[in-house]
Amino acid sequence: MKSIIMFLAASLILAGAMVTMAIPQALAQVDTLTAGTPAAQLSHTKSIQPNATKPVYVIMNSNDYINGGISHSTSRNAADVVVNKDGSYLIVASGQVGKTSGTTNCNVDLWLKQNNEDVANSNTRYSVNTRNNTVVLVSQAIMPLKVNDTVDTMLSVSAAGQGCGLINTAPPAEPDIPAIIFSIVRIGN
Repeated sequence: MKSIIMFLAASLILAGAMVTMAIPQALAQVDTLTAGTPAAQLSHTKSIQPNATKPVYVIMNSNDYINGGISHSTSRNAADVVVNKDGSYLIVASGQVGKTSGTTNCNVDLWLKQNNEDVANSNTRYSVNTRNNTVVLVSQAIMPLKVNDTVDTMLSVSAAGQGCGLINTAPPAEPDIPAIIFSIVRIGN
């Protein structure tokens, strides 16, 4: 991109109401994005429904876009996103949360880790009570990262055996709806 980012926005439609979160212009004007700006968009194209309530690492099985500033393997340590250049980064993990079975309400939590430590104030929760209904749950952060730092997305469910988690959907004649889309981009030094 040739122009300076004026603002970044993420919108979420929840129960018929649109909620918009914008990152102020002052934060986003730090750098000009170019093809060489460290960035990646990753996703997972299979449902992730933990069989236990303990947290699990969310793996990404598709590198939708990735350049030399970020490393990710879909086969070895597929949950780890590795930073190759120091800087401030915007990270967004958007999970398609739902459940496919069971009758119990289930909380689904989604958050970030940096170098195996939970990122403060990054946890998000949605309480799933209806089968075959999904909603997008977003965890995001702006944070400084250094070369070889790892960023991971974590998932937990409050009820085992209820089919709760991140749901992949393949609608006919449309693109896949991944269980999760993970984006990271360097926004400044």
